[in-house]
Amino acid sequence: MVSYDVPPVKGAEATAGQRTGLVSVPNVVSALRLPIAAAFFAVDGLLWRGVLLFFGALTDALDGWLARRLGMESRTGALIDPLFDKLFVTVALAAFLRGPYLGWLGFVILVSRDLYVGTAYLVAKLLKIGIPTQPRPGGKLVTFLQIVTLFVLLLAPDRVGVFMVAVAVASAIAIVDYTLVGVAGVRGRSRAA
Repeated sequence: MVSYDVPPVKGAEATAGQRTGLVSVPNVVSALRLPIAAAFFAVDGLLWRGVLLFFGALTDALDGWLARRLGMESRTGALIDPLFDKLFVTVALAAFLRGPYLGWLGFVILVSRDLYVGTAYLVAKLLKIGIPTQPRPGGKLVTFLQIVTLFVLLLAPDRVGVFMVAVAVASAIAIVDYTLVGVAGVRGRSRAA
């Protein structure tokens, strides 16, 4: 049996089956980030892409608030929310590949932490290894810097290089941190077995 550590869920999840399902109001709000990000490919210009960033950020704030307000916090939501955060940032950044300021190398640098975490999660799942999945401060910093970089691409694209370096450094630190936590988690479980 594979166990994944997720943040503790408040409320009466154990007694309310509807709160543990995939389809809930907060999870649907989280999922809205994907079509919002995809719309980056359909629009161009500062105003429209700024509006999309605003709505992406709004859904990120709203899903957690709704989960708490409606008593619908769940392990599924704790996994879905950061997944759609990563997908939103990745798809929105990919839309900038058509412009002159973000090439493939810059794109890969900006999403390197997400590529690493996603690959590690899939490998662990395939190998039936339970690894911790809680958000980490370094990962939160990377997400923040990615969002800032999206704004820089909109408002001052000629300065994006500085932010790519910041994301690269934060990503390297986060990757080392995630690796150490993951290895410690696997070792701790193997000792307990």
